[in-house]
Amino acid sequence: MKKLSGSGALIALLLSTSAVQADVSAEEVWQGIADYYTDLGQTVTAGSKDMQGDTLVITDAVFKNEMPEGGFEASVAEIRLKELGDGRVEMTMSEEVPVTVTTKPESGEAVDMGMQVTHSGFAMIVSGSADDTVYDFTAPEMGFSMDGVTVDDASVPLKMSATLSGNSGSYRMTSGEGRKVVSDMSAEKLDFAVTAKDPEGKGTFSASGSLTGLSGTSDVTIPGGVDMTNMHDALQAGVAMAGNFAYTGGGYVMDFADEKDNMHAQSTGGGGTLHFAMSADGMSYGGTGKEAKVAVQVSSFPLPIDLSMAESAFNLAMPVTKGEEAQPFGLLLKVVDLEVSEGLWGMFDPTSQLPRDPATLILDLSGAAKLLVNILDPKEAEAIGSTPPGELNALDINELKVSAVGAELTGNGALTFDNSAGMPKPLGAVDLQLIGANALIDKLVAM
Repeated sequence: MKKLSGSGALIALLLSTSAVQADVSAEEVWQGIADYYTDLGQTVTAGSKDMQGDTLVITDAVFKNEMPEGGFEASVAEIRLKELGDGRVEMTMSEEVPVTVTTKPESGEAVDMGMQVTHSGFAMIVSGSADDTVYDFTAPEMGFSMDGVTVDDASVPLKMSATLSGNSGSYRMTSGEGRKVVSDMSAEKLDFAVTAKDPEGKGTFSASGSLTGLSGTSDVTIPGGVDMTNMHDALQAGVAMAGNFAYTGGGYVMDFADEKDNMHAQSTGGGGTLHFAMSADGMSYGGTGKEAKVAVQVSSFPLPIDLSMAESAFNLAMPVTKGEEAQPFGLLLKVVDLEVSEGLWGMFDPTSQLPRDPATLILDLSGAAKLLVNILDPKEAEAIGSTPPGELNALDINELKVSAVGAELTGNGALTFDNSAGMPKPLGAVDLQLIGANALIDKLVAM
């Protein structure tokens, strides 16, 4: 939660906090905004507050989060809270919100970034009660832009922009001893662009693309009195968050050039998903994709590189809290029907000895491990490099499949591990089956 940023996060969170006090006065609405961001570890100040008829006008509002390793600051020139007279509040705000992000690590480079969060035509109406409020919004356009980055006081020519069009969404916030926010949002299209230059003028990079049919949901629980600047402590206190994101299609183009080489890449794809969840019980993240195609041309390489993939997936689930008992984990890697262009095949198999069958890799693992450190505690995480962070207790191979050039390896199995001797000793069995190996060896010999 402490790193919430992007084209719509600031605007959406500002509006969500107004919903907490939607059936009361505009002054209490503003106080709800300040209280919410204070709960997130930020400070909120306003240059002025003035009640103009039925509308409270706040000017020069500043939302700031400062930590030893960096900070975040957003400035809103004007926020207007209009009492509609029927228990609802309408909220509008400046169309441009300057945002600065700084990082100051103990070792490494200090980075300063300045961005502009923007919106146009944003409309939001809040309804409900003070402790259970639903609000809906629409926005023809939301986005952000960045022009330049400073690294250790040196300017880096970097430009980024992203625009979400056709936005709509609904939030529901309940509050009491803590806060719970459930959201459902969608956008017709996301357009993005990035350009960068080497500070010494030795190379350039550019990329642009779009995603269509975006949708997403989130569910966040924040108990009262939680310090969100320490994620380990916050999770142990009951903070939990989960999100799901999906899109129906998209693509990009990318170009890179330096003194010796240049590269052009173009990609298109079908639908995909992303998901994330984190609580004291563990963390998981992953995604899926379908019908991806990539075409790459490199000036130093004689042939174009064309790749296609029917399906891909990745998922990682792992514990984050140390304990005496083993906790579950999982890993999924999936690449289905990977194909490469005939020109690439011809470079190492010009006589077509090998079958051109699409390649597939599936690795699905689950198991249990005892975590010996709290990996989200900054002090404990420093020791991970010198000591093992955990102890493996069990590993299940739910599915193993490697299929390529006419051969196929499949397998499954279950193992437990004896850690009494220091090095984990596996106990159990793994069943593997290899089909087509002899024919493949004969063809490799013939080549």
